[in-house]
Amino acid sequence: MTETEVLERKQQQQHKPSNGHAIPEANRDDVFDQTYKEKPGPKPPVVIVWRNVALMSLLHIGALYGLTLIPSASPLTLLWGLLCFVVSALGVTAGAHRLWSHRSYKASLPLRIFLSLANSMAFQNDIFEWARDHRVHHKYSETDADPHNAMRGFFFSHVGWLLVRKHPDVIEKGRKLELTDLRADKVVMLQKRYYKLSVLVMCFLFPMWVPWYLWGESLWVSYFVPAVLRYTMLLNATWLVNSAAHMWGNRPYDKNISPTENMFVTFSAIGEGFHNYHHCFPYDYATSEFGWKLNLTTCFIDFMCFLGLATDRKKVPRDVVLARLQRTGDGSHRSG
Repeated sequence: MTETEVLERKQQQQHKPSNGHAIPEANRDDVFDQTYKEKPGPKPPVVIVWRNVALMSLLHIGALYGLTLIPSASPLTLLWGLLCFVVSALGVTAGAHRLWSHRSYKASLPLRIFLSLANSMAFQNDIFEWARDHRVHHKYSETDADPHNAMRGFFFSHVGWLLVRKHPDVIEKGRKLELTDLRADKVVMLQKRYYKLSVLVMCFLFPMWVPWYLWGESLWVSYFVPAVLRYTMLLNATWLVNSAAHMWGNRPYDKNISPTENMFVTFSAIGEGFHNYHHCFPYDYATSEFGWKLNLTTCFIDFMCFLGLATDRKKVPRDVVLARLQRTGDGSHRSG
């Protein structure tokens, strides 16, 4: 084993936050499992969930109609829609992803409540299910046990995985994960218990009610623009992390894995497109070595730390990043 491999292995075994406390590797479910082997023989048949196909089709038709209403919407309504997009995106990126899936920082109770409400506004499954599936994705990336395996093509990894029954390996591996941290979080379990109601209120009624009540926007425009159109745009921005950021872009940290650095995805998903870095170092709270660059989520977490609402941000040391990119990178790395 080379010196750089020893350095990287040591860092992987102890993920150190800013306070120096280490997380034992055995307690992490988001580290790739190289021992997993796909079962030989034919793949199980694809079972289409027609209810999901119908609902997803209607949603996107509604979003297309919402686009035609933009010229008739007031500037305040458009700004409100943008604010709802950012808030709901943070519920996924800073909440379900970086906090609850990867435990890359710690959040106070008020911040966890805010992120759970923002996550309900995003309507992408409850935090418990989202984090469980995401840990499975990292642990078995690009295999049959990956919920949105990019090896099955762009459409499947983008939205198709939500339109069919899960591969049996996805279900099996998800059940075997250690999820006691999620079960012990009362905010996560409360959201899980009342998820449908919270989605109805936060994803649709609240975004629709504010423009109608505060500045007299029509209910029709309020529903289709800041609710339906905003929600659909957020879904696709998030899905691009699973699809485009696993196919198109450079691989400066590890050329042997499919995740890439994709700047369009980084912009649209408020910082989640540094995906080659993220799959190499999933415990880094910034998901990037470049700080605030195109990374609104990192800005938000840092601001929450400034306010005293978040602590213990975990960051990969610079020498470990350099060791990894020199050993497995594709040579495309830039310093900023």
